[in-house]
Amino acid sequence: MNLFAYADDMVLLAPAWSAMQEMLTILKTVCTEYDIVINTQKTVCMVVNPKCSSKSLCVSFPKFALDQKLEFVTSFKYLGHVLMNNMSDSADIEREMRNIFTRCNIFISRFKHCLLLVKCVLFRTYCLCLYNISLWKNFTVTCLNRMKSCYHKCIKKFFGFAMGSMT
Repeated sequence: MNLFAYADDMVLLAPAWSAMQEMLTILKTVCTEYDIVINTQKTVCMVVNPKCSSKSLCVSFPKFALDQKLEFVTSFKYLGHVLMNNMSDSADIEREMRNIFTRCNIFISRFKHCLLLVKCVLFRTYCLCLYNISLWKNFTVTCLNRMKSCYHKCIKKFFGFAMGSMT
């Protein structure tokens, strides 16, 4: 499996630099044939580091060519999730915590006078949009504890069990 696509977003995976350059060349040919425009401003490359640094064969790679040279990044956002080259999920957990705090604060300001039943439905529907958290695998205990704390703070604040401002 070396191509993942959703709507107009694509991820290409390759085990070697030469294989990736060949895939990019094929992509460019197909896009030209079907008059599809590739936004090279949003196109980036990421090398996934092995867990054991002694297994790393190369620390730098030549840039890939696709109308222009593509930049290498250590992280990027794909379909709303932060992917890291060290395969850590901590940045994605941090993103999700910010989202929970933001949604919770919005609902507190707009729906603080609603009935408890309405608040329960709103909280479950909009504050617990935790899609794909089952894919989180590589994170620190500290990061997971911060996520739990975020969740508990939002519940307490939203349902009026705590006073003070949210962070």
